[in-house]
Amino acid sequence: TVWLVGHPALAQTLERAPYAALAGRIQARVQMRPVIERERFAQLIAHALKSAGCSHTLLADSGLEILRQASKGLPRHAGRILRTAMRLAVPRGLNHLPDDLLQLAIEELR
Repeated sequence: TVWLVGHPALAQTLERAPYAALAGRIQARVQMRPVIERERFAQLIAHALKSAGCSHTLLADSGLEILRQASKGLPRHAGRILRTAMRLAVPRGLNHLPDDLLQLAIEELR
């Protein structure tokens, strides 16, 4: 079994004639949609942090909303923002991510 994971551009590439044989072998295609609902987004982030071993609250509710709006509900973008914010938090000795640090991470990624 081989999993092909990528951007929608990969799906477009596989639709071209030279890749017809490979495209014909794909059993299932799944496209993740943005998680726009606040509660579902909060659950997604909580699950991701718990899976990574975080046992305490890393974000305030306001920070979670900042993250949701900045990432537009896209898990990959939310992850990039969180990784950048965590990288910025380490030299400051923080064990949480305040809203201003999230804003700084968002600006750094623009």
